[in-house]
Amino acid sequence: MDFDTVTVWTVIKRFLLGWIAAGGLLVIVSCVKYREFIITAFLNNTWAWINALMPVVIILVGIRCMIRAVLK
Repeated sequence: MDFDTVTVWTVIKRFLLGWIAAGGLLVIVSCVKYREFIITAFLNNTWAWINALMPVVIILVGIRCMIRAVLK
């Protein structure tokens, strides 16, 4: 058997790669398991942002149209 030299850096790399792999696996499992909840939460938040920003956009478009009409 051939044994390589174990350094602190290789131990740290293995530790970090193990945690990244475990975290990635947990993300995939939770996305599959809770996909309906994630989709619902995302859509509800998206509609909340649209409802919050729509009056601001309408006001800004109105102000722009009024300024253009005055400057013509």
